[in-house]
Amino acid sequence: MKNPKTNPNPELIKGGITLGSGILLFVIGGINFYSSTWQPFLHLVEGIGLFLAVVGGWNLIQYFRYTRNPEALHKARVESMDERKLWIQYRSGNNAFKIGISLTYLFLLMVGATENSLSTDLIWWILAGIVVITGTVYVICLVRYESIY
Repeated sequence: MKNPKTNPNPELIKGGITLGSGILLFVIGGINFYSSTWQPFLHLVEGIGLFLAVVGGWNLIQYFRYTRNPEALHKARVESMDERKLWIQYRSGNNAFKIGISLTYLFLLMVGATENSLSTDLIWWILAGIVVITGTVYVICLVRYESIY
């Protein structure tokens, strides 16, 4: 009698761990610690948890989509190796990186120039804004280069 051991797919494991750790960090960030040393970092932990939960959920959705439709997986693999698409993605990523690093540098210069201390909530929103702007630049460049090339 043949009983093959099936190894779980690494994508399923990574997606599950990412989703679980994201939910755990999000819940920990939502707990109100009465220690003043942890208070400024709770929003950051909550934001990281939300990000990880979204990424893990997306990975699980993709995994289950591809297990139901293996042709879609084959099509995605072929498209991911297209040189034109890779060039567009690399160039868009390069533009987004330049914007993100420039905004971060400008923010650091602004913080260094101010003599007053900034609130942690303001810093968190500025950093979150930099991440959103960087992602937006990436998507805009993808759309723009797709229509040009």
